[in-house]
Amino acid sequence: MKEIFERAKAMVLKPLETWGIVKGETISVRDLLVNYAAPLALIPALATLIGLAIIGIRVPTGFVIRIPFIEALIAGIIGYFLNLGTLLAGAWVVSYLAAYFNSKSDFDLSFKLVVYAMTPVWLVGIVAILPGIGILQLLGLYGLYLLYKGLPVLLETPEDKVIWYFLAILISSLILTFLFSFIIGGAVYGPIMMRMMSF
Repeated sequence: MKEIFERAKAMVLKPLETWGIVKGETISVRDLLVNYAAPLALIPALATLIGLAIIGIRVPTGFVIRIPFIEALIAGIIGYFLNLGTLLAGAWVVSYLAAYFNSKSDFDLSFKLVVYAMTPVWLVGIVAILPGIGILQLLGLYGLYLLYKGLPVLLETPEDKVIWYFLAILISSLILTFLFSFIIGGAVYGPIMMRMMSF
C-alpha cells in the first residue's frame, strides 16, 4: 500500500519526471488495474458510502437524509466496478484515436495514461465523506493536466498534435462519463434518493 501512495504522490507532485519512469516500466494491464487502480478507486467509493449512508445529506428544510446502508453498499459496489470498467473503455478510446494524431497506438501505454491521470480524482474523492463539501472534488480536474502532459511522453504525440489529441480524448471522456453517470446516478442512486425524498 505504501508503494501505491508513493507513486500517487509522485504522479501529483512530479508528473513529468514520473511519466518518464512510468513509460519505462513493464507492467501488465491486469497488474496495474489490481495493484494501483482498484485500491485507489476504493477511496471515493468508501467515502461516498460513508457520506450517504452514515453522515447523510442535509436538505434545505434542515432534515438529514441518509440512504439505507445496504442499498448504498450495493450501489457503491456497482459503481466501483463500473468505474474500473470505464478505465478499460477509456484506454481503448485513447488507443483507437492515437493513429489520427501520429501517436503510438498501444493499449498498454494508453491504459497507463488513463489510470495514472485518474490519480487526483481518486485522492480527492475522500471529500465525498462530507457531502456538503463535494465541490472540492473539482480539484480532481488536475487529472486533465496529467493527461495532457502524459501524451507526448507515453504515446509520443507530436507537439503540434497534443492539444487536438487531448481535446478528442476529453470529448470522448465526457461521453463516457455521461453514460457512467446515467447508469450510476439514474439507474442506481436515483431510485434510492427519490424514495428517500418521499418520506
